Amino acid sequence: INHFEASVFFYKHNIDCFQKNTLSKIHQKSIIDVGGYIGDSAIVFEKEFPYSNIYCFEASQNNYNLLLKTLKLNNSQKITAINKGLGSENKTIKLSFAGSCSTLCSEISDQYENIEIITLDDYVKTNNIEVGLIKVDIEGFEQDFLKGALETIKKHKLALILSIYHNIDDFFNIKPFIEQLNLGYTFKIIKPVDGSISLETILLCEVN
Repeated sequence: INHFEASVFFYKHNIDCFQKNTLSKIHQKSIIDVGGYIGDSAIVFEKEFPYSNIYCFEASQNNYNLLLKTLKLNNSQKITAINKGLGSENKTIKLSFAGSCSTLCSEISDQYENIEIITLDDYVKTNNIEVGLIKVDIEGFEQDFLKGALETIKKHKLALILSIYHNIDDFFNIKPFIEQLNLGYTFKIIKPVDGSISLETILLCEVN
């Protein structure tokens, strides 16, 4: 596996921009990696938060297979890989592929897989997980994910790393969606890499 993204391995999803008390809370709880791809982010989180259990969700079978190889190559002990997608409800959808990315769709490609989608709320409740951080990068379906994670967010008031660059709707509406929960969140919008106006732009959310 030969893949390097500066936003992951160098900037580490800008976790250093969180307040110290937020980072301390994450160390004591679990991390949810939504859109785990080949496991690059999960490996970084494992090294930065060695006491946290990490649950890495990747819906694409091909990416999931590479994810398992990544975990084996790095002798990972704290990462659980889950070959499912996360959304607003439990259902089966079609997943289409475009390069290294995966896109949830209805009929936009002849190359697709049938993918099981579950809600994070159901998974967290069933497995009794204390969540400290959620990172989400699922190609523009972040808002759909958030609708299925509301109870988890409200209960744990966890830190969030949300990709908001995939479409205009995400860029302008994800922050107000979190704000209207009235949980005391503060926000930082960060673009860690140059070369594009919006590429890799993330929204960091934390409750001080």
